[in-house]
Amino acid sequence: MGLLNASYGPAPTPGRFVNGILFNVAWLAIVLSHSSLLAVAITAAYLSTHFLFIGKGRAELRLIAVVTLCGAFVDQLLFLTGVFNLGGQPALAPLWLTCLWPVFASTLMHSFAALQNRLVLAAVVGALGGALSYTAGVRLTTVDFGSPLWGPILLGALWAAVFPVVLRFAARLSNRDDSLQGWVPEARRAFD
Repeated sequence: MGLLNASYGPAPTPGRFVNGILFNVAWLAIVLSHSSLLAVAITAAYLSTHFLFIGKGRAELRLIAVVTLCGAFVDQLLFLTGVFNLGGQPALAPLWLTCLWPVFASTLMHSFAALQNRLVLAAVVGALGGALSYTAGVRLTTVDFGSPLWGPILLGALWAAVFPVVLRFAARLSNRDDSLQGWVPEARRAFD
């Protein structure tokens, strides 16, 4: 068992499984809402629940903040360069799309922790997952690709680079001593 963990990263825990399920539920709710107000409420509820049960203190809060700011900037660039548009018209990225970033960032120390030291696999997962996630989002919303062929290809290449970088950043922050990580509420113990 120790050999398996050394090769593939941390052992799965109920918290990692719950994190993955709740991430997908929140992602779908935000995308289907198309509403900035609902997206902010969903994100706030998700993050509150996340930090109550499995959050990793200031280090993870810092990770979520940095990934959200960088992700929002990247999304704006994708809209400004025409990779995305809204209903066929140039636009800025909607706030509900930005709300997906903190939800995604909350998975980097949990659901995706096993990929933190497997950067080639992370690049492959990032390329496929990024392209598929955005393609699904385009089909469920008024956001369109500027080019239905090149949009997903560009996003796959972008996520092949971005995903390993944010995972390494998460690993680096995970290894820092955070006094808030030692505080574990009673409700959270079941998820460790």
